[in-house]
Amino acid sequence: MNTDRKTAAHADLAYLREMAEAGARAPLLGGRFMVWWGGLTGAVAFAHWLIITEAVGIGVQALWPLWLGYMVLGSIGSAILGWSVRNKPGAGSMGNRVQQVLWPVLGGCIGLYFAGLVAGMLAGLVPGALINTMLPIAFLAYGTGWMVDALLSRERLLLVPAIITLAAAFFGTALVMTPWVYLVASAGMLLGTFIPGFFLMAREPRDVV
Repeated sequence: MNTDRKTAAHADLAYLREMAEAGARAPLLGGRFMVWWGGLTGAVAFAHWLIITEAVGIGVQALWPLWLGYMVLGSIGSAILGWSVRNKPGAGSMGNRVQQVLWPVLGGCIGLYFAGLVAGMLAGLVPGALINTMLPIAFLAYGTGWMVDALLSRERLLLVPAIITLAAAFFGTALVMTPWVYLVASAGMLLGTFIPGFFLMAREPRDVV
């Protein structure tokens, strides 16, 4: 009898261990957010570049509505996407729990930096050109997020967007006082966030279990 109980206990422990390991390997669910923010930011940064280089017949007065609309639309889309993953299997895994905390925190830090710049500009303490520094700062945050995701999930392919976004931070800083920083930002978001987001989405489980 004791032997049977020990065998059953070992079987239960093995099952729990298998379930825990499966949960630890659960695919990351943040791909749709990367596609959304990467595509939207890449498009808006490109539009900004077109405007300030006078490639289109729109004055620079369109920049504030462009970015304010970006923030409103981006936030609404992000909230909808958050609702869409609430029942996805694997959402409680360590990697996904870290994503759920890390990326909003990084986004909040970027937003706080932006708010500080705007406050300084409105007070006449910060020159308007410093708004360009938002871009390399944002890429440093994105590179950090991708690097953490890669190391926690042990998915080496995620090192690629980490390297791309960190490279965009480097080149964006070097070009921060030129219009080209927005073209770098557009390419960096599309190559370093939008496309990798599709990779993550392709790995998501399809059914609720």
